Amino acid sequence: MTGHLALKRIWQIGLGAACFVGLLGCAESLRQTPACDAYFTAGDMGRFKLQSPEVVKDTASQLLWYRCAAGMAWLDDACVGDPAELSFEEAQSYAAEFSKASGKTWRVPSYNELKDLAETKCDNPAFNPTAFPNLPIENFWTTSSQMGSPWQACTVYSFTGVGHCRTRRTQPLMFLLVHDPSKP
Repeated sequence: MTGHLALKRIWQIGLGAACFVGLLGCAESLRQTPACDAYFTAGDMGRFKLQSPEVVKDTASQLLWYRCAAGMAWLDDACVGDPAELSFEEAQSYAAEFSKASGKTWRVPSYNELKDLAETKCDNPAFNPTAFPNLPIENFWTTSSQMGSPWQACTVYSFTGVGHCRTRRTQPLMFLLVHDPSKP
């Protein structure tokens, strides 16, 4: 009986090692995705066009995007300063105040808008680094909420462009600002 248990234990260890090696193989394939700063050549805006030094237009969606994370400022061709990290409700209020100060309707993007902004062929961050320079690697708020859960909202992780809708609304996170020129 002891020999049988020893063989069973060796088989379990071997199976565990095979699973671990398999997971490493999966992780290795994920590492083959190039970083967006290596994927895009210097100055390559991809599908974005400058509207002003601090705003780009997504030619696919026609939306205008502030190039820096909210709270950062555009200065000397770069985003500088510290990004605002606010709760879900505070981020929406920030967008309303930003709109009032700028005279345009800026808002936090929807889940689909932010996911669509992400590049699919690169990551780290998954956003065009020329269009969105110095974008921090973080979860970013969207205006979308978890269906049936008033205390959770949707975020998109800037490293991969992948999102989920299970973030507590009270958690302080960064966010981007978007303007739809077709809406006053």
